[in-house]
Amino acid sequence: MRLSRSGSSTRYRAGSGLPPSSFHTKNNTQRQLLYPSSPRYNLVFYFNLFFYHLSAQIEFSSLFTLLWLSSKRFLKGNKMTGILDYLQCALGKLLYRVRGHDSKQIIRSAAFRDLPEPNMTLEAPECGPTGSVLLDFHTCLAEDSKGRFPELRWTSPPQGDVKEYVLICEDIDLPIPRLVIHHGLFYGIPPTITTATYADIKQKKDAGERLTRSNWKYVPNLTGNSYIGPAPPLGHGLHRYVFTIIALNEPLQFAQGEQVSKQMIKEAMVGKVIGWGQWVGLWERPWPK
Repeated sequence: MRLSRSGSSTRYRAGSGLPPSSFHTKNNTQRQLLYPSSPRYNLVFYFNLFFYHLSAQIEFSSLFTLLWLSSKRFLKGNKMTGILDYLQCALGKLLYRVRGHDSKQIIRSAAFRDLPEPNMTLEAPECGPTGSVLLDFHTCLAEDSKGRFPELRWTSPPQGDVKEYVLICEDIDLPIPRLVIHHGLFYGIPPTITTATYADIKQKKDAGERLTRSNWKYVPNLTGNSYIGPAPPLGHGLHRYVFTIIALNEPLQFAQGEQVSKQMIKEAMVGKVIGWGQWVGLWERPWPK
């Protein structure tokens, strides 16, 4: 990957385990503690995610549990925020070389074996061509700290009859070895749709199932929501957020009420992919003002 700066813009030129259910809490106090609205969020998130995967590797899950509980007690007050920023930055710099998990993104799964190259165009008019910097309101710096989904538009594949689209956003520079997380994963998008907006991907409240306001289905991300904007740790540099649109010649079928996962989506797409395209947005967390 090479990065070049021109004026105020940056261009990119191309050259999974999940945490336990502790992250998906129904307790509002805990959810607020973990939510990106707090400047403390990233330190806790990446420390615990790192140690969770470490403990999983060495079969010592109590290590994660201990750190998780101690961090929640430690962060009950707001006076340590400045110190935590420095600690988060130090951790980000320490793990700076842990990035570039390109081989783990969804297009490297078995479903894309017969179509290794993109044949669709995906654009983000608000930001510019692929490799452009995401705007602050797309990220954790937004007023609501959640980040708005960037408006996207795409072309249809040159061949084949599209029955459904799948749309995903992945962070492929997460400072955790061999791990790519999704910020948003949507399926059941009608074949007549060629755009996606913030309104489309917002969760439908009291729907009884995982649906957006446009009746698209979604797989929850690590926060348990349909979408969350970029929030990389301080000091870890630029992250690439890869938005991928996927065209299928058959709709995905799952059992009624089944809790669909990203892995299940990957497996269900095998033999159905007839097109895909990508747009890459860049963003680096600035030092808090």
